[in-house]
Amino acid sequence: MRESKRYITVFFYLILLLFMVGCEHDVSIMDQENEEEVLKEKVQIEIFARAKSYSLPPTRALESEVGKTPWILVFKGQGTGATFIEAVQAFEMISKRYVLLTGQPAGNKYQLLILANPLDQFYYGNASTGYDFNQAALLSKLTPGVTTYGEACSKLLTKPLDSNPLTTIPYSSDEETIPMSYRLEVDQIDNTTKIANTDGSSLLLTRVVAKIVIVNKASNFILKGVTAVMNVPRQGELHDADGALMNNTANLTEYQYDAAYSLPLIKAETIATDVQSTEKFPIYMYESDVQNNTYLIIQGTYDNKDYYYKMSLLNSSLQAMDIERNHSYTFTINRAKGPGYDTVSDAKIAKPSNTGLDFEIMVDDSESYEILANNDYYLGVSNSVFIAYYSGENVKDYDAFSVITDCTKDFPDARTITDNKQEVSGAFQLSGPFKVPIVTSNGTNPVITPVTVGVTNQLMGYEEGIDDKKNAYITLKLGNLEKKVHIRQRKAISAGGSTLKFMPTNNTDPVVSEINYFCLTGQVEEGTDNPKEWIRLYSSAMPEGHTGEDHIIVEDGRIYVEVLPNTSATPRSGIVHLTTMASVGGVSVNSVQRIKLDITQLGK
Repeated sequence: MRESKRYITVFFYLILLLFMVGCEHDVSIMDQENEEEVLKEKVQIEIFARAKSYSLPPTRALESEVGKTPWILVFKGQGTGATFIEAVQAFEMISKRYVLLTGQPAGNKYQLLILANPLDQFYYGNASTGYDFNQAALLSKLTPGVTTYGEACSKLLTKPLDSNPLTTIPYSSDEETIPMSYRLEVDQIDNTTKIANTDGSSLLLTRVVAKIVIVNKASNFILKGVTAVMNVPRQGELHDADGALMNNTANLTEYQYDAAYSLPLIKAETIATDVQSTEKFPIYMYESDVQNNTYLIIQGTYDNKDYYYKMSLLNSSLQAMDIERNHSYTFTINRAKGPGYDTVSDAKIAKPSNTGLDFEIMVDDSESYEILANNDYYLGVSNSVFIAYYSGENVKDYDAFSVITDCTKDFPDARTITDNKQEVSGAFQLSGPFKVPIVTSNGTNPVITPVTVGVTNQLMGYEEGIDDKKNAYITLKLGNLEKKVHIRQRKAISAGGSTLKFMPTNNTDPVVSEINYFCLTGQVEEGTDNPKEWIRLYSSAMPEGHTGEDHIIVEDGRIYVEVLPNTSATPRSGIVHLTTMASVGGVSVNSVQRIKLDITQLGK
């Protein structure tokens, strides 16, 4: 009976191999003694993957399409030091996608790098030499047992855009899909391995490009369109392993209709009274840091005359912003303050017109929200943990997190935001709002709303693990979706400074500066008190004498937040964001959380 099952299995895999040959999907079978041994070693794995959203719903169908034959690159080890094993292309069978990988034993970690919707060529470390996207070419650049995951991610690049100005927006035609990627860590590779989330849901792949949309709501201005996009990066990394933007300062191009700028590159359409938008014709571009000075030239009518305006991506403080992959940037013009420039040439050499146009930028970053969704709508929060470092006598209000949704349904009994202040003796309270805001007929989609929480200096004594106390929570309910946010408090940092440790630990004493989280990344937010100058992030692997970072990625789950001494008599505050995995008994589990630290440091 066992023998017959074995032959059935061999026969099944032979059919699969024949199927793949017929479809021209290569699977490496080199260095094997015979066909039966190959079939014993290969394991068939179904792939569950879909695109992470820019904003829901997508504006183009192909914007969210994940092809049925992505490439899977396998690396052995943890983090960026994991070494390459093999590159295999998936295949489609009965409307599902599968991949045949070489079986790998437990006892190690394995990184599966998924590269979906690849272009016909990839480049490796430059913009001059292209390679056909196939197994032979990949193996010519990636050496098994030698090439690391970090090296592969930094050097595997998209096919560069033309160095001459482009007259069409890349990835904008009805036939073009957008390259996407995802890294999945597994403990072994066998027939039980799932290329999916731990709950069986599909992985959310990240696009290699950002999206930009212009919306005009100003009654004294008519948006005609986007004339040009300047200083656009020509390439992007197929997968971003470390969160650092690719350096493209000497590798830039331009989008334009023609050399004379005779017509808009993208025409705006009227979507409501006094409202124009480029939503149906978005701009796609590779990620770009502030050094590239990427900006847009838009055309519009002010006081019955056409003008050109130079628009840079600036935050509310008019500071330049990075353009990051898989982010959606929406410029909403609320009012025109005056005329622009008569010609594109004049607009190009002028300072940005952001102060001439009263506008706001909404940045939709799906990585910034923990999202629950059903087939109809979604509910998300910017962070599911908030920790206030506060020692005052009175209740202090904080913007603890933001809630985001695209829901348009006004549920009469299931659209609530509540607290459990009774269970923690009033040590905190929800200050508002008390209902989840939803999208209205004339409102912006999605709706992003800050939630304010009042915190006292007694809250740190109300946590599980302290006597029989309970945690403080804000609970959001929207239809059949429910999300909880843990509200915590620690003492304000003294003027002399301190080091806050976020790490796997059994400590439950709130006075000790150790909190049990398995950390992945940390970032210090810009702020009015210049927190990046006095809040520094460290990993356990940093050498002695290192001055720390304001953005950090770690592998062992430990991030140390050092607050430097305050020599001023004035208190100061700063915000740190951590991305973590839940930890049980000091061992990480695959449940991603985002933490917001609001740190107050006392004056001397």
